[in-house]
Amino acid sequence: MRTLFVYPEFDERNHWDFKDALRFIRKKSSMPSLGLATVTAMLPREQFEVELVDMNVGLLTDEQIRRSDIVLVSSMVAQKKSTAKIIERAHKLGKKVAAGGPHPTSYFDEVDADYIVAGEAEITLKPFLEDLLNGKARHFYDEGSCLKRQPSLPVSKNGKPLLTSTPIPRWDLLDLKNYASLPVQFSRGCPYDCEFCDITTLYGRVPRTKIPEQIIDELNAIHERGWEGSVFFVDDNFTGNKKKVRELLPVLIDWQEKRGYPFLFFTEASLDLALLENKDILYGMNRAGFDSVFVGIESPNTKALEGMNKKQNLGSMSLEERVEVIQRAGFEVTSGFIIGNDEDTPDVFENIYNFVQKTGIVVPMIGLLTAVRGTRLYERLKREGRLRSETPSGSNTHDFSFNFTPKLDEKFLIEGYADLLKKVFNPKAYFKRCETLEQTRGKRHRQKLANSDGFYALGKIVYENSIVRPDFQFFKYVFGTLLRNPSNFPEAISRSVKLYHFRTMTDSAVSVLDYQKEITNLYERFCERANKLRDRAGESVHEFKDEIAKIEDDVIRKATRKYDTLHEDFRRNASGALENLKEMIGKYKTEYFAGLRGVGA
Repeated sequence: MRTLFVYPEFDERNHWDFKDALRFIRKKSSMPSLGLATVTAMLPREQFEVELVDMNVGLLTDEQIRRSDIVLVSSMVAQKKSTAKIIERAHKLGKKVAAGGPHPTSYFDEVDADYIVAGEAEITLKPFLEDLLNGKARHFYDEGSCLKRQPSLPVSKNGKPLLTSTPIPRWDLLDLKNYASLPVQFSRGCPYDCEFCDITTLYGRVPRTKIPEQIIDELNAIHERGWEGSVFFVDDNFTGNKKKVRELLPVLIDWQEKRGYPFLFFTEASLDLALLENKDILYGMNRAGFDSVFVGIESPNTKALEGMNKKQNLGSMSLEERVEVIQRAGFEVTSGFIIGNDEDTPDVFENIYNFVQKTGIVVPMIGLLTAVRGTRLYERLKREGRLRSETPSGSNTHDFSFNFTPKLDEKFLIEGYADLLKKVFNPKAYFKRCETLEQTRGKRHRQKLANSDGFYALGKIVYENSIVRPDFQFFKYVFGTLLRNPSNFPEAISRSVKLYHFRTMTDSAVSVLDYQKEITNLYERFCERANKLRDRAGESVHEFKDEIAKIEDDVIRKATRKYDTLHEDFRRNASGALENLKEMIGKYKTEYFAGLRGVGA
């Protein structure tokens, strides 16, 4: 059976896509889909011929769809629009589609696929494939029903698959040169139960892990394909199962030492990594080649942390102290922050800004709170009658909308959020955080000092900051780094490239928000000018139609011209405002002429 696996494009730009930075290192995407690369490895090769297309690095052609027997897609919420288009294309070409991944699992009612293979593939994929080959595939496959068909399948106490049989991903199906990083996974699940997070719903609160030998096999597989550089452990919480992490780290250290540290690892963990009882894990990760960790701080406000059940961030050690402990162990700390919590106070923006500046969190991921289906937050807001809709985009930052009614004034929160993004990614503030981190951060394994991509990035970023968008702060930071600590120069260039991405993201997203305000102003000016005409209209209608048309053309032309200046990746977020302006003007004209004597006679 010829199977075509497709990884959809992301519907909206997002904080982590680094699309604006990737061209500096001649890459097309930040990372491939570990999920699809793993699922393709689960298909028996004697029964399935597999093709894998990542639409984030290349086109999906009609010919690829035509020559397949079935199309399979895996998607997150942030890819739902692209997924819908893939399904529509496949159906038009007479092909059936199977959909899996987090979005079809949680929002199966939104996905128009022929087959929904929900949950974790270690449980649900095999029964689906058996039925497909036998011509009796059902529409929906979930973990509960599929477990009954596989009584001998090794699972955890809560019915989740053990990962000890998960195969090595089929990286041979992708051109790895297109990507900036490669993913591996050690564990699934998280022991904590934050109100806003759906990880525990999808993967449970008992983290399940692979054995160290599996991880070594996966690292060997990508190393043998010539990969060196960044590797992301995509675990929901790498340190969730600390016993298993302690078993893995010595093996990782040994593998890296024997090969001269070809990889720099980064991952996600909880902030309890900084506690004294986890010191061995923290420094073991350093020795293994981890140099960056993302932690969910969410808020400097203790009451907000209590409200979201972020217990792991509470205790005698302050948030600032925890961040510093991790940094002194050699790590860059990146972190998530959430705005729109019920316990937020009007100084939420100032508090977050001051926190990241003080602690040297160079890359904070700051977003408006979203209620995702499957979370306790979603259910609570639904009970309270505050839930408005499903999450519209799945975007975690640079999205200026709520899918629920917040307690603080919504306009205040959105405008304050936009201002905060501009402040945080202002070059002076950004490079100040870089310097703070440099002063605090302990010893760690570094990236290679020079390679062709590095020289190319250096040339591009210097050109951008000297010719295209001159920036004194860039040169002050970069040449200051050369004088203070030359060994940090490659990181200084890397950080400058990242800032280019975040500034582009921020400026482009905020310009759309400003455009929506401009549309309101243009409509008000149209009404003002039209009302002046109406006062002089008297009993005549046709005399003023041409003048009204001229005013309308002038307003629409200004709105369209402004629309055309928006960043092409964000422009579609403003298209609704432009169409709304046209509709409002049309409605006004109808009422305008209906109010003049003689209309309809």
